[in-house]
Amino acid sequence: LELSFWLMPKYDFLVVGSSTVDIIAKTSDVERIDIGGRHVERLVCISFASKSELESLELCPGGSASNSAIMMRTLGSSVCLLSAVGNDEFGKAVLADLKKNRINTAAVKVFSNSSTGVGLGIISPGGEKSILVFRGANSSLGPSDVSEFSIKNSGYVFIASLVSASNYGLFKKILALSGKHRKPVIFAPSITMLHGWMPELRKLKPSFDVVIMNYEEGSYYSGKGDVKAIMDSLPGRVVVVTKDVEGAYAADKTGKSTKYFHVPAVPVKVVDTTGAGDSFSGAFAQAYYSTKSVSEALKTGAAAAALKLTHKGAHFGKTKAEFARFMKNNSSRLVVRRV
Repeated sequence: LELSFWLMPKYDFLVVGSSTVDIIAKTSDVERIDIGGRHVERLVCISFASKSELESLELCPGGSASNSAIMMRTLGSSVCLLSAVGNDEFGKAVLADLKKNRINTAAVKVFSNSSTGVGLGIISPGGEKSILVFRGANSSLGPSDVSEFSIKNSGYVFIASLVSASNYGLFKKILALSGKHRKPVIFAPSITMLHGWMPELRKLKPSFDVVIMNYEEGSYYSGKGDVKAIMDSLPGRVVVVTKDVEGAYAADKTGKSTKYFHVPAVPVKVVDTTGAGDSFSGAFAQAYYSTKSVSEALKTGAAAAALKLTHKGAHFGKTKAEFARFMKNNSSRLVVRRV
């Protein structure tokens, strides 16, 4: 494993974060509640001390880092994944799926003393989800699991959800090595990561090239409710906030004054929201560094999220040609405007 890693050719993206097996449970016995305040929280409620009926139950590979990596690879970038699985049947299934999707797995760690992570996704009739997570082997990733070579040999470093204390050490080392070798860092955290790390993140005052969050995450990080105010508060040269059916917003802070953009969501029949945000993040990053255009990246991300919504499973399950056709057919909807 180590030898194959050192012989690995240069790749466009090093993607860091979780790989899991997802169990997708669809049910009508749930209710969504939105709670406002200093920041917005969206909750899924299930009746306590009673049985809730499931309409369907499916098993598929997932994990935020894996989902984003596969989206990038679909669009043509070479991708190496730094993640972890257990030495079990789920781990073998995850590795096989990554290899099938042409992801370089030389940096995926196999921990014999941990089980592969599992995500239990509860899907509402409208396609909205809440996920119960057993992080398993992903929590074991630490500073010793990333080499300086892996950072030096990457074009860009994409950091998805990391949660444990050991993960935090890995996160700091990746930021230090990325800074040393001048590698742009894309930060796409989960709300769980922010809940656990906010004091540390504020002390670090990290410098990210691109930050991608959904509205709930951005509101929590900034303590603000207005999208522009959220983007102004997030620590990135380019900042993106996705907002469900409202579409996605971006702020480009590279010039003398910040430029704000918006792309509407493409209306589709929602089958499964699992992985849609990860597909958006992977597509935005891939398109932004390919075109150097925030507008083009917003359109690509919005199209990726919309197309992902139309099929089951956490991974983006369409080909590059199918994606290009979807973008062409929805070009009149994928119009980016300054706001």
